[in-house]
Amino acid sequence: MNGHVACKPQGEAAVMAYPPRTPDLPARLHALATGLAELVPPGLIETSLGLASLQLCFDPQTTDHQAMARAIEQAWATASVAPPPPGRLLDVPVVYGGEHGPDLAFVAQRAGLSPTQFIARHCARPLPCRCLGFTPGFPYLEGLDPDLACPRLDSPRPDLPPGAVGLGGDQTGLYPLGGPGGWRIIGRTPLLFYHPRRDPPCLVAPGDMIRFRPVADSHFPAPPAARNRWSQDGLAALSVLRSGGLCLVQDAGRFGRSRLGLPQSGALDQQALAVANALVGNATTDAALELTLLGPRFKVVRPLLAAVCGAGPSPRLDGQPLAMWRAHLLLPDQELSFGPPKGGARAVLALSGGVAVEPELGSRAAYPLGRIGAPLAVGEVVRVGPGGWQGQGGALPPELVPAAADGAITLRAVAGPNEEMFPATALAVLAQSEFTLDERADRRGARLRGPAINARRSAAGAAKSEPVRPGVVQITPDGQALVLLREQTMGGYPKIATIIGPDLDLLGQALPGARLRFRLIEPAAAVAATRQRLRQTQEMIEALHP
Repeated sequence: MNGHVACKPQGEAAVMAYPPRTPDLPARLHALATGLAELVPPGLIETSLGLASLQLCFDPQTTDHQAMARAIEQAWATASVAPPPPGRLLDVPVVYGGEHGPDLAFVAQRAGLSPTQFIARHCARPLPCRCLGFTPGFPYLEGLDPDLACPRLDSPRPDLPPGAVGLGGDQTGLYPLGGPGGWRIIGRTPLLFYHPRRDPPCLVAPGDMIRFRPVADSHFPAPPAARNRWSQDGLAALSVLRSGGLCLVQDAGRFGRSRLGLPQSGALDQQALAVANALVGNATTDAALELTLLGPRFKVVRPLLAAVCGAGPSPRLDGQPLAMWRAHLLLPDQELSFGPPKGGARAVLALSGGVAVEPELGSRAAYPLGRIGAPLAVGEVVRVGPGGWQGQGGALPPELVPAAADGAITLRAVAGPNEEMFPATALAVLAQSEFTLDERADRRGARLRGPAINARRSAAGAAKSEPVRPGVVQITPDGQALVLLREQTMGGYPKIATIIGPDLDLLGQALPGARLRFRLIEPAAAVAATRQRLRQTQEMIEALHP
C-alpha cells in the first residue's frame, strides 16, 4: 500500500500503527491486520482495531517495539487495498424516547428536527461497525448523519440500562451492559449485544452493518448475572463471614480478547500474585483472592496452606497477627480476618490448589462489569482445586520483601502515543510535577490531581477512539490525568504517556492521597525494565525456603 504508516510505542508491550487518514482508511486497516495475521511475527499476542489505528500487543520477553514496527512496515508494503469481505447486516429494534431515550428531545431540537424526523434520520441507512471496545461488545459505528452529531454530556450518567442507544460526537452506538456512560441516550434495544456464556459472546463484529429500526415497545430481557461460578470439582475451603470492601477472584489476566472489548482484568499487583501462589505451591498465574482496603473475614472449612502478599489489609488468624509473604497452615474452624490496610491498598490471598472458579473466556479473573465473577458475598464458600500442595509451604527472605512506598511514588512511563496532540512543554510538565491519587480510583482507572496539561485545540478533532492497554495516561478535557488500569480496552481522550507494567503494581497499591511522579523513559528501557522485573520475581520465587 502507498503512503506511510506511523508506528508509535504504547508502553512496554504494544505498538500503535497509524495509516494515513484517507477515505479508504477502514479498508487499509483491514488489509494491514490481515497482512499481520498472515505474517505471524514472533511474540505478537493480538491485534485490535481502532477507528483510525491498529494496536499490536506483544510479549516483551521475546520481542520489542522495533521488531513489531518492522513487521508493520513489511505487512503494509505487501498488502493491497481491497474492500473487506462484507459483514452481516444486523437489524436492531430500538424503543426511542420516553424513559428509554431521555435525551431524544434535546438532540432533536439541537438538530432542528422533530423527534420523529430525528428517528427517521437515525434509522435511514445501515452503519458499519469499525471496532469494539469500552465494554465488551460496545460497537463503534461510523456513518452517522452529520446533522445528528451532538456533544457528549459534561458529566457521565452513573448507571445506564443495558442496550441504551446513544450519540457521542459524530458517532452512534449502544451500551450492551449499561453502566456509566457520557453519550446522549436516545433509545434502548432489547437485543443482548454481549453474553459471556454465549458463542460468540458478542452479537456484532468489526465489519458488520447495523440498521436501527424503531419499535413502539419491547420486552427487555435481564442481562446475564454477575456471579462466581465455582468449579464443581472444587473443594470447600473458606466460608465468607464478612465480605469486606472488595474481594474478587483474580489471576494473571485475560489475554487475546481485547478486540471484543474484553479487558485484561487480573490482579492489580502481579508480583504479589506470583509470589503468593508460589508460596503455597501453585503455578504463579493461578487464581487467588484480591482484597481491597477493608478486608473480609473467613471461617476455615478444610486444612490448607494460605499466603498473603502485597501491602493491603493486614491478616489475622484467630485474632493474632499473621505474617505476610510466607505460607501458613490453616485448620478447620479457625477464623482468618483482615484489619485495616498496612502501607497499601491491596493484598493477594493465595490458597493451595488455587481458587477454583470455572474459566470464562480464557481466564478465571473476575470482571463484574462484564458479568464474569462478582465480589464475594456473606455466606459464599470459596473453593480450591483438588490436589493442592500438602507440604510445609515457603517463606520469602525478609530482605526480598518489597518495601512500602516512602514519599512520592515514581512511575516510569513511555511518551505517547498521542504526544503530538500536546504543546511542546506538556511532557516536561508531566515529568517535573507532582500529582495526587484522587479518591475516584478503581480497577478501571485512577484519576490524578495536579497541574493542568491541556491538549492542543486541534486534538479535539484529531483524537479518535483507539485501543488502550493498562497504564495509558489520558488527559481529560479539564486538563487532568486519568490512568487506565486493567478493565478498559478503548480510550477517546488524547494519550500523553503510558506507565510501564512493572510500575503498575506500585500504582495498584497506592492509597487515595498518595503522591505520584512520572519519569519518562525510552521504549527500549521499558522493555529492559520489564524483563528485569520478571527476573526479580523469579529470583524471589527461587529464594523461597521452608
